[in-house]
Amino acid sequence: MTARSSSLAKYKDQIHIFRLRTSCVSLAGNIDLEEFVMAKDDLSAADIKAVCTEAGLLALRERKMGVSKVDFTSAREKVLYRKNEGTPEGLYL
Repeated sequence: MTARSSSLAKYKDQIHIFRLRTSCVSLAGNIDLEEFVMAKDDLSAADIKAVCTEAGLLALRERKMGVSKVDFTSAREKVLYRKNEGTPEGLYL
């Protein structure tokens, strides 16, 4: 398996996980899930689930009718912060 086919498979898997996790959620019209997959954040399946859950909770707290791009962006930042919280500064993984 080449690096290109591996990255394509990872992309397809991640977009599938995002679609699966947002299938029961009302999304605002401005959401492009591919944008979140294309970001070079190296999200695992658990991270994607956490982002989708957190985005839904943020929208619920604000009593919105749907989850917006702002909710997903805030959720991604929060999840990535928690993920990197235990990593000592200057340590490259």
